[in-house]
Amino acid sequence: MVLMGWGGAEGFSPVVGIFFFVGPVLLVFSMVFEWIMGNFFPMMVMGLFAVFWLSFGVLQLPTLQLGAAYVTSADATGTTSPAYNAVIALYLIVWGFALFTFFIFTTMINAVFSAIFLLVSVACWVLSGAYWKVSNGDYTTAGHLQKAGGALLFVVAALGWYMTFLIMAGEMRMKIKLPVGDLSHFWPSTDVDLAAQDKND
Repeated sequence: MVLMGWGGAEGFSPVVGIFFFVGPVLLVFSMVFEWIMGNFFPMMVMGLFAVFWLSFGVLQLPTLQLGAAYVTSADATGTTSPAYNAVIALYLIVWGFALFTFFIFTTMINAVFSAIFLLVSVACWVLSGAYWKVSNGDYTTAGHLQKAGGALLFVVAALGWYMTFLIMAGEMRMKIKLPVGDLSHFWPSTDVDLAAQDKND
């Protein structure tokens, strides 16, 4: 059992194509434009998610045969081996901490962004647990953890779409005001010219 191994060893799964082209293409373009506009934090967010989906897509790419080193007579792909699944589990743990770091900074923006990064961090850790269970042969618990991680990511996607709708509405000057839970008033004002501040210091 491989939790997220879509597609055979000789084919190119349509889902893998989604990893490479649906998310990362738009994210990379968005990252570049945010960089041009001087928006550091959004640029980092776009870059982070672009790298995540590209790297996770590579893990799912059958033609690379990344599990070949773990092939046995009982496992022709090597993707059900304890070592292979433990590596992916560690990979997701690291990504969870990276995303949690971004969550800390989103607490200065609004509750929706904070919820997105908190939930996606937890989802990474839950899915990491699923891969650990696969590496231990506990497929029943692994399936439950996978469903839990998928449910968390569904909520993340819904919140992301909510924010996307509000941002697009604002850009189109539509008078739609829906709550996002502004958190900026809990923090000291940071609307300061950094160059001027450095000069004064």
